[in-house]
Amino acid sequence: MQGAYTIAGMKPEQVDAAYLLVEAVNPPPDIESWRAYCGTPGAVTGAPRDLRVATNPRGHVKGLCLCRQARHAVHGSILDVPVFVVASAADEPGVASAMVEDLCALAGRLDCAAVRIRTGAASRSFSRLDAPRRIGGGVALILDPSPMGEPPWPLAQGVALPVKT
Repeated sequence: MQGAYTIAGMKPEQVDAAYLLVEAVNPPPDIESWRAYCGTPGAVTGAPRDLRVATNPRGHVKGLCLCRQARHAVHGSILDVPVFVVASAADEPGVASAMVEDLCALAGRLDCAAVRIRTGAASRSFSRLDAPRRIGGGVALILDPSPMGEPPWPLAQGVALPVKT
């Protein structure tokens, strides 16, 4: 079902629907922090960061990722994906595959050597992912199980960062 999803920059009218997915991230933003984060310059389809959503043919948001360019010690310029969330009971691997394909294409356009996805909350999405470790024009795929560092959105009052063990 991979061709059944459209992956694109998040539109303002998708912010609240995408919030249902970002609540799975630890620590999640509150709705007001999320709306403010999405309303800041560069948050919706712009550099230096990009919020991308996967939608099904009915327009329902089934996946969300935050990506931004970063430097990597081995690969140099990479597309870093600290937030990758899939919400599809019927086709989790299909949504994940479509999102990975889109991220790799975006990385290629930005001359990034690799895409690093922090799989934390979405690790189950990758268990059946049929994606090679090198995609298309030689973009490496790095599936990093470590959790997202400090969240890109402001934390709600009284919310602490998770303790690293």
